[in-house]
Amino acid sequence: MKRFIFTIMILAIASAAISAPYASRISGDKIQMSQGGNLTINYFINEAGGTATINIIKVSDSSVVATFTGTATIGVNSAVWNGTVNNASGAQVPPGNYRVKISLSATKPAGWTEIASNSSVGNYVPPAYATIYQTIWDGFSPMEFLIQTDTNKENFGYILVSTSYSIPRIDGHVVFNPDLSCYDGGNGQTTWLNFPGTAAVATALWGNCFDPDDTDYVWVCGQDTSNFRVMYGKWNDITLQDKTGGAITEMANARDISVRREGANKYAYVTLGSSTVYKCALDASNNLLASPINVIGTSVSTFYSKGVDFDSNGNMYYSVRYDTTMATGEGCVVYRWSAADVQSATANSLTTANAQWIVTFPTGASNAEGVAIAPDGNVYAAVLNEGGPPANDGSLRGIYLLGSKSTTINQKQLTTGDRVYAFYGTVAPYFSFYGVGIMADIAGNIFWDDRGSEMVRCVGPGGTTNVAVVAPTSQNFEIVFGSLAVKNWTIYE
Repeated sequence: MKRFIFTIMILAIASAAISAPYASRISGDKIQMSQGGNLTINYFINEAGGTATINIIKVSDSSVVATFTGTATIGVNSAVWNGTVNNASGAQVPPGNYRVKISLSATKPAGWTEIASNSSVGNYVPPAYATIYQTIWDGFSPMEFLIQTDTNKENFGYILVSTSYSIPRIDGHVVFNPDLSCYDGGNGQTTWLNFPGTAAVATALWGNCFDPDDTDYVWVCGQDTSNFRVMYGKWNDITLQDKTGGAITEMANARDISVRREGANKYAYVTLGSSTVYKCALDASNNLLASPINVIGTSVSTFYSKGVDFDSNGNMYYSVRYDTTMATGEGCVVYRWSAADVQSATANSLTTANAQWIVTFPTGASNAEGVAIAPDGNVYAAVLNEGGPPANDGSLRGIYLLGSKSTTINQKQLTTGDRVYAFYGTVAPYFSFYGVGIMADIAGNIFWDDRGSEMVRCVGPGGTTNVAVVAPTSQNFEIVFGSLAVKNWTIYE
């Protein structure tokens, strides 16, 4: 019997959309199938309201050889392909090399809307916000977000939220699905990862980032003033390795971390609660931090810092929670310095004079914790509380559009007209006095967490979009004559 052998490669294709449902965790149920047999494709959708189209595409010229519709419900979906051009009674797809692409299209009303959120059990949730789950354990203390956006990684779409739960102290990451449901279907307490390796290096985990060389690995820093550490390890490791090295005395009160490759070298940028961004060289052999320098100049010395983020061009964004000279605790600012100035930075060389961006928030706003950079290049930040007028009434809270990363000079004061989404609640305790993380996914949805209200939330802007995302190249299939069927991925088991 003649054997026809061809491989179906499920690759990753992502368009730069504003906001849309998309597929992640895509897998097949076999490593081999007979021509004319069935292939079950599983995938996870982050939000409802879209239409799923599955295309089988020829590798050699990207022509579509089969098209059929899949389900598009929030959560896990499955589609069975029978090897024909229409997944019905059409002709069988001939031998060859193929890819599977899943496209999600949707049209949403104008304006930003809440997509999905999760709150701790017993927390206040307004009746109008039916999209908010309440499945997280009471005491959840969210800090920073990490969203895997590398579509060739098997954990693409997973959301890691750093936690600092104080009684008893348990620090690490909680894993969420793209719709912010708990990964294990429980309350999140069984999906903690990345604990400090020993009690001696236990730290109140705040900042986190992916490693620039391999996003399977994460970096975290803690703000505990007695057990201050920078740690590193694989995203799904139970424990992490202490990499604080020669920076041990400087890492007290660390708030956020970004690790960057600059030429042949890697550097960790770590913010402290003071006006500090430490730049630390990493040892190429063991990733230990060298003794750092503070690159922030004295002209920014009165600010209480928090976030350090980089865009794809290498520009550095420095988020200030408030100005310590203001008794009301307001005065949050986002600075940006160019990639060239950051890479050549020396002690105290980044100042207001050479900052490209100086974006201040409406009078009275405080706690700008970091920035989210969307796929279209727009830069957003969230204000979660207020220290001054208007009387801390919640009227300034929300997500603000700062500008586009392509804008070189951006020095302005924001108004509520720059706010794209206002957070609910105008009277305590219905809004938080404390928030931390913010990040965008590949479709432009913006996630943030609210530590005081023990919530993780997500909103997206309206519009008509189409986002195509497919699984990692580890999901290859060989189609042959004969009955061969071996499962090779257990992501849904």
